[in-house]
Amino acid sequence: MSGMFVVHVIAVIGWLIAGVFAYAFITLFGYFGVGFYGLLLLFICMQVELEPDGASHHQRSLGIGFFKCLGVGLTVVGFGGFLYFQLG
Repeated sequence: MSGMFVVHVIAVIGWLIAGVFAYAFITLFGYFGVGFYGLLLLFICMQVELEPDGASHHQRSLGIGFFKCLGVGLTVVGFGGFLYFQLG
């Protein structure tokens, strides 16, 4: 077994756990859960971005920028859907 295979297996298991957590959270709370999950993602991205670990700002912003946009999108869709179905 190569080292790259082990890394891929660990990544797949991590994504599987994150997917199960997201699915359970969203089915329990509906659109509000989607919005809260987006806020959680934004909070984690901000904590990683503010962490002084010695990496340059350019290296951190490449990976975190996508997840910040995803967090904003999930928050808008989640809370927007929640309000739409509560008011409609």
